[in-house]
Amino acid sequence: MNKNIEQLLTLVASANDQLIEKHQQLSTTVGLLEQSLQASNAVTIDNIKLKQRLMFIILDANPEIVGVGTGKAGTEYFVFIEQYKLEELSVQMIVELMEQHILS
Repeated sequence: MNKNIEQLLTLVASANDQLIEKHQQLSTTVGLLEQSLQASNAVTIDNIKLKQRLMFIILDANPEIVGVGTGKAGTEYFVFIEQYKLEELSVQMIVELMEQHILS
């Protein structure tokens, strides 16, 4: 696993832990999709009950940028919503994205 996807996975897992502390009824899973799309790696977080997915993608060609998208867990449906520099992405930002996109 490369250092960027490892850093991203750590951020998302920490954000998930914080979100569960705030919303104890929440049931989520964090996943790693290595080489999920052509020349990319992704970290996913799924709200199991609502079947909502938030995906963070790092393309091999641009490893310092994280693309963020939403979709339905268990499907190929995916909508790109934003991109961030990996170095600027924080646990708090990810918690806010999760609250906006997988809680409702």
